[in-house]
Amino acid sequence: MDKVLDPTKELTNYEELTYSNMIQHEALLRLLFKKGIITKDEYLEEVKAVSQQLQQRQAAKYHA
Repeated sequence: MDKVLDPTKELTNYEELTYSNMIQHEALLRLLFKKGIITKDEYLEEVKAVSQQLQQRQAAKYHA
């Protein structure tokens, strides 16, 4: 995608919404890393933990 999205304007489709979320997520992570608030390893550990929790919830929902 070559176009720059303006987050203050209404998005027109899910592709733009997904792309905008990805950009905002990346910007936030970069700031957290740069300021030393979290490390990349801490982030990756948390991503793994959250992913496992969500998978367990989904499994419980479908096996209940």
